Amino acid sequence: METKITKGNAKSAMRDDKAHIDYLKRDVLDDQKAGGKYKDMNQTADEKHISKLAGDIKHDASFLSKHWGNNR
Repeated sequence: METKITKGNAKSAMRDDKAHIDYLKRDVLDDQKAGGKYKDMNQTADEKHISKLAGDIKHDASFLSKHWGNNR
């Protein structure tokens, strides 16, 4: 379930997404070090998730830039 982005929660949503990206990047590095049968599949899933979160951050920043001045 997605949370509706508002002026009040956009910055915290972006902060949360950035923290999640950092975690996923560390997970990719751990997958590389550990190797194993599913290394490539796990890395690909993490990288896709990183891309989605980066898109969310871009959307949230766009939302803020469009609506910040209107409701001060």
